[in-house]
Amino acid sequence: MGGKKHVQMELTTMGTKNVLLGGDVEGGKKPKQELSEIERLRNEIKVLRRFVDDQSSKDPSTESELKRIRDSVGNEALDDLGHGPTLKDMGKSLRNMVTTPSKSYAKFSSRRYRKKLGEKFESFDYDTPDNEFMSGILRDKGEVEREGRKKELFRWVYLFLIGTITGCIAYWMTFCVGRMVTVKWDNTWKLMQEGKTWEAYFYYMGWVIASLTGAAMLVVWAPESAGSGIPQVKAYLNGNQVPGILRMKTLIAKVVGISLCVTSGMPAGREGPMVHTGAILSAGLARGYSDYLPCLPGIYAGFDNTKDRRDFVSMGAAAGVAAAFNAPIGGILFSLEEVSSFWSPALTWRSFICAIIAAYTVNIFMAVNAGGFADQGLVLFGHTTEDDGTYAVWEVFVFMVIAVIGGLVGSAYVYINEHITMARKKFWAGKSPLWRVVEAWVVVGGMLTLFFWLPMLWPCKDVPSNDDMSHHTGFHGINPVQYNCQDDHRRLAASEIPSVYNEFATLLLTPQETTILQLYSRNTQGYFSITTLAVFTVFFFVCAVTAYGVAVPAGLFIPSMMIGAGFGRLIGELLNLVVPGKVDPGLYALVGASAILGGITRMTISLTVIMVEISNDINYLLPIMLALAISKAVGDKFTHSLYDVHMDLASIPYLEPDPPDVFDTLSAQDIMARNPVMIGVEPTMGEIEDALNNTHNTFPVVDTGVSGMNRFFCGSITRENLDKCLDTMKQDGKASIDISLAMDPQPFIVQSQLSLRRVLRLFRGMGLRHLIVVDSRQRVIGCITRKDFINAPSTVQSAIRDPKFVRSTREAMMRMERSTRIKGANANAPAKLKRSNSFVGVL
Repeated sequence: MGGKKHVQMELTTMGTKNVLLGGDVEGGKKPKQELSEIERLRNEIKVLRRFVDDQSSKDPSTESELKRIRDSVGNEALDDLGHGPTLKDMGKSLRNMVTTPSKSYAKFSSRRYRKKLGEKFESFDYDTPDNEFMSGILRDKGEVEREGRKKELFRWVYLFLIGTITGCIAYWMTFCVGRMVTVKWDNTWKLMQEGKTWEAYFYYMGWVIASLTGAAMLVVWAPESAGSGIPQVKAYLNGNQVPGILRMKTLIAKVVGISLCVTSGMPAGREGPMVHTGAILSAGLARGYSDYLPCLPGIYAGFDNTKDRRDFVSMGAAAGVAAAFNAPIGGILFSLEEVSSFWSPALTWRSFICAIIAAYTVNIFMAVNAGGFADQGLVLFGHTTEDDGTYAVWEVFVFMVIAVIGGLVGSAYVYINEHITMARKKFWAGKSPLWRVVEAWVVVGGMLTLFFWLPMLWPCKDVPSNDDMSHHTGFHGINPVQYNCQDDHRRLAASEIPSVYNEFATLLLTPQETTILQLYSRNTQGYFSITTLAVFTVFFFVCAVTAYGVAVPAGLFIPSMMIGAGFGRLIGELLNLVVPGKVDPGLYALVGASAILGGITRMTISLTVIMVEISNDINYLLPIMLALAISKAVGDKFTHSLYDVHMDLASIPYLEPDPPDVFDTLSAQDIMARNPVMIGVEPTMGEIEDALNNTHNTFPVVDTGVSGMNRFFCGSITRENLDKCLDTMKQDGKASIDISLAMDPQPFIVQSQLSLRRVLRLFRGMGLRHLIVVDSRQRVIGCITRKDFINAPSTVQSAIRDPKFVRSTREAMMRMERSTRIKGANANAPAKLKRSNSFVGVL
């Protein structure tokens, strides 16, 4: 008996032109050639039999999950080949089962995914039932028109409110953080200048512990506010009901918590959480009322449905990015490319209006504060192009190298953070949430302690004499830090820039946006040494990958850009030593930030626009595009994006637009849940109560006929409408009721033989929660939900281990062999007779 490895080798080396495993049955081949192919089929069956025997001897037990696919190719189904999978598909399935699963399979069917699937998450149904649509048609025409005009008016009102409120939150969050950071560092540096280093450290750590305690306690109060919130918003827009992510208290905890985290100095950004903030605001306005604050007056509840609320959340995500980065175009593209699974032309221009209002709201506040209007935003790294915006041809190859390394570093970031998060979940499982506060103290507090003391190892140095930084001043400007330096009160020209500074403290002990601007700054070669940049990049990478996942609100945009900017400037400084005066390290910092951020998030178009909008470096659009394209391609070879990984870790059943290749070999009946709970057109009270005792949300309505044994499809009815029918029966005292008016007479259904790839395209594209499966006689035979798609690859991979499955498949192949002989015997017959005796005719 051959081993498994030997059998796999035989299977993978078989010819791909076998008539029963993908060959051309209709090609009119000669009988002699077909007989040779049949002989080859017999050899394949022998190999399969030997493999099954080997596997059954190792593991005689069978899994309950295999019953569905086993039944689909059982002897009963084989009585009519038209009701079973084609033999071409069977052969492909068998070949896929014994080969190593692809990466797309691994993503679509993770062990962590399936373990708790269906226990926590439900799905939305974005498809509007026809019964509601018909009731709208029967209403008064004038009333329908007035309702439509009112809805359109309030849509514009809500667009304005979403953009305005999101912009206000973004500005005041940044304003408060700036004031708190200023107070913290002013007093810390004052104590340092007086020689009270330990007093300065304890004062600094007092701010850190107080900020972390507040942020962590807010997460204990509202657990959904932890992290950036982008994976949760992405999952929601995919059709998953993620509990608690759009509540008012989540908004409060997110806004206050991220402000405290940034104030503490930990590697965290405000920009990612702003996406979650905009989504919560949009969803709340769409409902028209608040459960958390019932004292607030209701506005308009016409958008309180899953489809309209989904569109508002997409617009809110765009507004959040626009307000955070002053990037309205980038915000629209971010919502389209990264978080939204459903998009339409109308949603494009509505998101455009919403993003513009959010960006201009921020700029209006900044104009009032600065005394003049300027299109600068909250996170704008200045007009860093101080030359003619050109670069040499040979530098393109350096950009490509930076992009490749950025993809590798991004993949490493995702891989390390995934395993750290898994270890956290396992360690804290079953423990009090208050222990996560202690974790924040230990992890982030220890990290920021290193931030404070490590610059002691760096000596002070003079500012390079050829550097004119008089135009780089302010909160977001060049800010050399005199950490442990003797201040001789000398200044550069008429500016407030000191003449001596500590390199490492200048990078670590300043606001993160300031650090990025310093790394981006042009014509500042030699401002940071190669050793400082190398240590900073590695050290900050370790801190950022460890901090992301602590139970506090935190984004990853700015920390990722800091890692990339440090790495890119390091490459630029190295090149400057080789070709002095020929390269600008600030440009390489911009390309490096794009590459690392792209390697972590895998965004392309939207991130390109965001990087251009926040840097004002339109002249370097092509290097940014090149860096993002290559870093994504390299990163995808090793891991998935960080957002996808965290959805996976949370066991969220996210449906990808591109399913694994194994879906080409399956049909709807291979994954459907069999024997769904069905309701007759005129059910009794007991039948309705029995149906409602199940957890199903939708029930197929069938015509059972006189005998009561049929199940011909008539429509579907939701649990809500069925419950209303039950209440009506109790009020009227009826023994049965006609539910034909309450059901949806024309929901989406699929035939059992439809390709699973097309089934997924329909399910995901229309935003369905359930999909009813019928046979060729329109009899209900099953139902497909989201978890069935996620579990599908695991079912296929394990089906080969079941001897009954392979035996049934063998019988089907032998039946096909007989049909092929019929075709071969009539190869020279008239065309009409050939068609009737061909494979299609037999089916």
